[in-house]
Amino acid sequence: MMSKAKDTLTVFDKRSLERVTAIKTDPGKTLAHIEFTRDGKYALASLWERKADGGALIVFDATTFRGIKRIPMDKPVGKYNLFNKISRSEGTSH
Repeated sequence: MMSKAKDTLTVFDKRSLERVTAIKTDPGKTLAHIEFTRDGKYALASLWERKADGGALIVFDATTFRGIKRIPMDKPVGKYNLFNKISRSEGTSH
């Protein structure tokens, strides 16, 4: 988030640690806080900006890395993994 490449998500193969691709949605804006849905089908990322400046939760297809949807938000931060929040005891997923 603090680097010159704050607007780029770099995707690595977890087995080989080789770079697969880089995702840049909004040049110059901060893209961060990646989480996967429970089934691993989607990756959720924060476009960490004010809503008026395009801030959003961006949903990516975790296989193709294409953006699927943007949900406008004001500086979205943190945990989107609803399954953990509702299925674990208090304090384990917050």
